[in-house]
Amino acid sequence: MLSADTAAPQIDTPFHLIVTLRVRENVTRVDNLDLPLLAELELLGDERETQSGSHGTQYRETITVVAHHSGTVVIAPATLQAVDARDGKAKQWYTNQLRLQVAGPPLIVTGAAVLRGALQVVLRLLLWVAGIAIGVGLVVLIAKRRPKPLPMPVPAPAPPPEAPRAIVVRSRRQEIDDALTVLRAERTRVAAVRVRAAVWRMVGASEGETLADVLRRPQTDDPVLRRLLIALERSAFTYDDDLRAAIDDACTALSGYAETLP
Repeated sequence: MLSADTAAPQIDTPFHLIVTLRVRENVTRVDNLDLPLLAELELLGDERETQSGSHGTQYRETITVVAHHSGTVVIAPATLQAVDARDGKAKQWYTNQLRLQVAGPPLIVTGAAVLRGALQVVLRLLLWVAGIAIGVGLVVLIAKRRPKPLPMPVPAPAPPPEAPRAIVVRSRRQEIDDALTVLRAERTRVAAVRVRAAVWRMVGASEGETLADVLRRPQTDDPVLRRLLIALERSAFTYDDDLRAAIDDACTALSGYAETLP
């Protein structure tokens, strides 16, 4: 379950997001929980707590964040990947989505601000008029100094056509191996974003599509490929303290997916 300690947080005032997970077994830690992306919020820190008893284990993670603009903030669900003890199959569970309304002070427009805006508009108009006048002057000057046309040169014979170049088609296994080599050598967020974009293109998705859009494609029904897409999304956009672990998971997912390819 994903919740917040307030339904209407204030702008520039820290508040908490709470992820609660309950399992039937007694465990000491939960490592396969992927937190939602917090692109519209600033992350200030998090705390993790695990309580075990006769009815299983409750895991609770409290994330401290702050919003710097007012309006609606939508937080995607957290995801958990685990093996279902009932049938022994790997599955993925989702929490609820969270929608918050951040309250902030209204925008106050003063007379000085209106005057400043009007002066900026007038300045832009003057710059446009000056640019047009300079352009017209240059055209007139060039027209007056245009030299007489020279006789047409004899066209040179056309070069022989080039031989067709061989097109090298790389297999999906080669592309995944290259991505794994890049991420192991350069363990940074920039490299993770590049590898994510390459895998997005490999499955036919554009860079403007979200993870949810890509996971709805029929060719991403493969559970190993879905795990890779989720791990790459986490490594590209997670918070700094989790970046090292996220890149480790992405490398493991790349290696596992490469083993399924011919």
